[in-house]
Amino acid sequence: MGVPAFFRWLSDKFPKVVTPVVEERPKIVNGTVIPVDTTKPNPNNEEFDNLYLDMNGIIHPCCHPENKPAPATEDEMMVEIFKYLDRIVDIVRPRKLLYMAIDGVAPRAKMNQQRSRRFRAAQLAQIEQEANERVAQELAAIGQEHQLKKKEEHFDSNCITPGTPFMAHLATCLRYHIASKQNTDPLWKNLKVILSDATVPGEGEHKVMEFIRVERSRPEHNPNTSHVMYGLDADLIMLALGTHEPHFKIIREDVFADNKKKTVCGNCQRRGHKTEECRSAVVAPSVTAANGAEAPKSEEVVDNNLKPYVFLHVNILREYLEHALKFNIPGIPWDLERAIDDWVFMCFFVGNDFLPHLPSLEIREGAISKLSLLWKQCMPFMGGYMTKDGDVDLKRVQVLVSELGNMEDAIFKERRETEERRAEGAKRRKLENDRRAMEARTLENNNFALMTAAPVNNPSAGMSNRDVAANRAQLRQANLSAAAALKAQLTGAAEDVAQAPPMEQKGVKRKADEIEEEEEGDSVISEDDDEPETYDPVDPVEAGKAILKKFADEKKEKEIAAREREPDDAVRLWESGWKERYYNKKFHLTLDEKDEIRHIVKSYVEGLVWVFKYYYRGCVSWSWYYPYYYAPMASDFVNIDSFDIKFEKSAPLKPFEQLMGVLPAASRAHIPKPFHHLMTDEDSPIIDYYPTRFEVDMDGKKWEWQGVVKLPFINTNRLLAAMNTVYDQLNEEEVQRNSVGVSVLYISESHKAYNFLSTVYTKRSNEKAKLDARLTDGLTGEIDKDPECIPRSTFYSPLPNHDLPDITNDKSISVVYELPPIPEDYNFSTNLLKGVKIKNCLDYEDIQLATFEKTDSRH
Repeated sequence: MGVPAFFRWLSDKFPKVVTPVVEERPKIVNGTVIPVDTTKPNPNNEEFDNLYLDMNGIIHPCCHPENKPAPATEDEMMVEIFKYLDRIVDIVRPRKLLYMAIDGVAPRAKMNQQRSRRFRAAQLAQIEQEANERVAQELAAIGQEHQLKKKEEHFDSNCITPGTPFMAHLATCLRYHIASKQNTDPLWKNLKVILSDATVPGEGEHKVMEFIRVERSRPEHNPNTSHVMYGLDADLIMLALGTHEPHFKIIREDVFADNKKKTVCGNCQRRGHKTEECRSAVVAPSVTAANGAEAPKSEEVVDNNLKPYVFLHVNILREYLEHALKFNIPGIPWDLERAIDDWVFMCFFVGNDFLPHLPSLEIREGAISKLSLLWKQCMPFMGGYMTKDGDVDLKRVQVLVSELGNMEDAIFKERRETEERRAEGAKRRKLENDRRAMEARTLENNNFALMTAAPVNNPSAGMSNRDVAANRAQLRQANLSAAAALKAQLTGAAEDVAQAPPMEQKGVKRKADEIEEEEEGDSVISEDDDEPETYDPVDPVEAGKAILKKFADEKKEKEIAAREREPDDAVRLWESGWKERYYNKKFHLTLDEKDEIRHIVKSYVEGLVWVFKYYYRGCVSWSWYYPYYYAPMASDFVNIDSFDIKFEKSAPLKPFEQLMGVLPAASRAHIPKPFHHLMTDEDSPIIDYYPTRFEVDMDGKKWEWQGVVKLPFINTNRLLAAMNTVYDQLNEEEVQRNSVGVSVLYISESHKAYNFLSTVYTKRSNEKAKLDARLTDGLTGEIDKDPECIPRSTFYSPLPNHDLPDITNDKSISVVYELPPIPEDYNFSTNLLKGVKIKNCLDYEDIQLATFEKTDSRH
């Protein structure tokens, strides 16, 4: 699911769901840094029990940040991860538990997406490398290679995958950081910390959800436990709703902070209208927390330019959904918890990490609102809710998708009309911008001739679009002539200037089709363009600068061309015959091949059921996956309740097996050498899994990242058979990296459970000890000795060169931690727990906006 799109849609639809976080930062007083006292009450006027960190949402931005230089070494990356982690902990200030979850081996269903992302990243990196080599070659030809920026070693983010040396080093560093904080930080000294690193199978966020599901099923669980989870995936919102724990918040960076001032109403702090258009009687404070506490301000705050965070309040989202989804239908009692589960299920149709979205549903087109309204309309015919406790009633789902299928043709036509309106608007804006730019250049040159043909109060009144385009081309031709003159000055080739096309006489109007042909010609690359240009420069330094500028301009032109490119859509869903073209282009099928189309539909329905169970019960099959690049049409979902859906019980892949399944050959350095030949040798039995060239179907989309990467699907049996031939060549360290690990629980000697945990190191039996919930604030589970822990010993620093010393007489202790055993096929309750206390937060005006109908954004 598109993260920015869904997050923006949700915050626009239900404004009070997202609020800015109040953060205290360290201050500088007389040159001394004063840290924040995190033992004091939270400045957000709310205390939190448990904080869960989806660590991959921290690791990636720290290792390859977008808005600042990347750390030079892996050790520096670890230090950045520590800082990022500490900042979130200091903001939330959990009082009971900190759970850190790193992505382990994922289900096979996720591998398709992981594989596509990593192969595409490697392909783009290769393209950039080839471009840099061309620049270096041309600079070397004139002895100016020193002008090229010093080539930094490229960080391959594909190393952030279970089983790599990078992830093993990260786990070691995090263990050290936890021990260090529990020895020195007052907040951490009273915390229980659980680390589930990359050796523990499962995606990070799903390991967290399994923990919450199991703990809330125990009688020791406090139904009013307050949870906060950090992560960047939109799926976290659905997962949080699926816990049915109402006291839940998600914290994340405010991805729209940079442009929020431009788009938010200054009166009510909501988007969608200007301040002067606002109809709200309420004047909102500038930047406040959900409770009204104003953010602290100081001129001496450390790192005051950090990107701010926001809270997404699941309890408020639940309240919005109650008003937006509620119905009054005789014979069907209203149940908010069941309605929420149905809503989560419907969102899967819009796309997720395991299934492509249905062609008729796009988040940006209001697909979730459309489905929600359709659900309410279909409820009398469905006869009840579609889901319960992780199960799906496909007979009721059939009613919903049948109605959606009836709407497909109208949806596609409406989409086309909207796209045409947007394209026309963009074209008008571009012409207007070109006109303004031309006027500015004209004024700068003191040339008022072009303005005398029109009234002074409207200089463009006498100009048509063609005139604007013609003048734009004329100015560009002048720039080209000037560029040719500069080149002649640098190279002494005066004859080039003489042969340059003369600037067209002013006042001669050219045909628009001639201009278009010229623009198309500008983008044509001849075969000679791949050969390095030769220079005979008078000033080689200036010639080198010209080469660098040329390549920079080329890169910019390509970006502009991509932005202005019209999507190529061979299917043309808005025209008659769209279904025939869709199945022909995407699946190479005709509509007469009904059995094959039926199989596609069954696979997709299996996926819907698999994903829902994954969210509510855990992974029911590690081997299942959707074996197609595209989704079927909703109108082909017929009699889906007749499908016999069963899932094969299977175990997770080993870390190296997943690495071989998702990494391209270009990233083979992260895999042990004995496997390399399987990725590169022509006679490898699985060489077809590692193509260097592959199709990216833009699927009618505009941006490259939206394209469908069409890689061959991995046959697990073939992959494992090939790998089994070299397993005996692994060394001891590699064997260890390829093994399944365990979660680890850490506490400080200040914690009341310290003495109890210490007993596992003195007991003589091999039996695991059960946690005493009275000492652990309700945490249950089983513990055992941690092979990496020697109580009261010295914890040696893995980063001694970064002012991170050894921890002598370590006052923290760690034990292996496992969740309490749960019977197989256990049905976790999706009801609210007895004793839970819920407070309503929406006022009358908010409730009026709690609808999936289209509303006036000016309130």
